[in-house]
Amino acid sequence: MYDIWFYLFFWAIGIFFALPIVMMGFAWIILQKSTTHKAVALRDIELLVDGSKKPEDFEQAISKFLKYFKSLPQGKKDLKYWLEIVEKIASSEYFDSNYANEFTEELENANEDIQKDIADKITTALKNRKKG
Repeated sequence: MYDIWFYLFFWAIGIFFALPIVMMGFAWIILQKSTTHKAVALRDIELLVDGSKKPEDFEQAISKFLKYFKSLPQGKKDLKYWLEIVEKIASSEYFDSNYANEFTEELENANEDIQKDIADKITTALKNRKKG
């Protein structure tokens, strides 16, 4: 239809204008900081529970605990630490005693092997907690 030089000319112009834009796009992607999410650790939950000054903060800590650590972590060392955090949650002044039964059942259903340990820790913490 048209001469070959016509097509070569328009391809060259298209590449000439598109190539810098594509290269800037690649450079932008490469230079962006990666948005890796830090994994939530038991220590983070413990700090949230200890640092909660309001009931809303405490509820947020409980919801994060149930979201990430409802099931028992692997290892005996983690088991002991996990039970200590459960005890800290139950002994908090913001932990509602009406919610204690629901919280206990939720953890026991997720961890059938250690139901007795969970119940013992929570009941002991509720008996010994200081009313604020």
